[in-house]
Amino acid sequence: MRWLRRRRASRFPAITDASPLLPEAVWRPLVAEHLDAGQPSGWWEPVYATAVAQGRRLPWQEGTVHPWVAGWLEDPVYAPPGSRALVVGCGVGDDIVPLLERGYDVTAMDVSHTAIAWAQHRVRALVGGDVQPVRWLVADLLEVSATEVGAFDLVVEVHTVPWLPGVVRDAAMAAIGGLVAPGGVALVITEVATSEAGRATHEGPAWAQAPSELAAYRAGGLVRLAIEHPSPGDAPTMEVRMTWQRARGAPVGGSLDAGLPLLDG
Repeated sequence: MRWLRRRRASRFPAITDASPLLPEAVWRPLVAEHLDAGQPSGWWEPVYATAVAQGRRLPWQEGTVHPWVAGWLEDPVYAPPGSRALVVGCGVGDDIVPLLERGYDVTAMDVSHTAIAWAQHRVRALVGGDVQPVRWLVADLLEVSATEVGAFDLVVEVHTVPWLPGVVRDAAMAAIGGLVAPGGVALVITEVATSEAGRATHEGPAWAQAPSELAAYRAGGLVRLAIEHPSPGDAPTMEVRMTWQRARGAPVGGSLDAGLPLLDG
């Protein structure tokens, strides 16, 4: 883990629908190489660095805040008890700006120093000097420093866990839970298989999570407050939004066996 000093703005690819994508034939072999070598987080940096070098965006980059993050911040399931917020796997910073706009003291964490530099460049361009600075952190979720444990009132995690192989997912989810302060909240957005058959046929990475996997957040001391999703229909996977709390005193919320209420809209 190390801190990254602010860099002079450099040339990073634009992230728009018209921006050229880094071909799968380029980035997938980099992922496979590191997974085969037992380095589940090792591929992020070479993939981001390759995208920047070739002037291309990555297929998972939207260039805007995730709508479910924006909606939650507008109407949170449970209001965080303080202003310390962490964005896990922040990538190029899509979900940072709305937190800053709401007065959060934001820490943005990613294992890729190129992703962090790209996020710095984009956030500065979007907000200028009108908001408090972001605390930038290059760190692996699987090797989080003890100084970060229990340090955040709100932890935001959007589609990081599905990009990790199954063997380390429980550890990753427990680590996310461990970052939440007592009484604090974790907002998690992930992809979940609607059936075992759907999970088996879902090509990755990323890999949809089995519903049973989500219980691993409890290992980090979290209790589920809400789990929401649109009707999946016949789709093999569905996007899910969850709100978890690190309990302070008596447990809060229901059981993971309580079913999945629909997300309005």
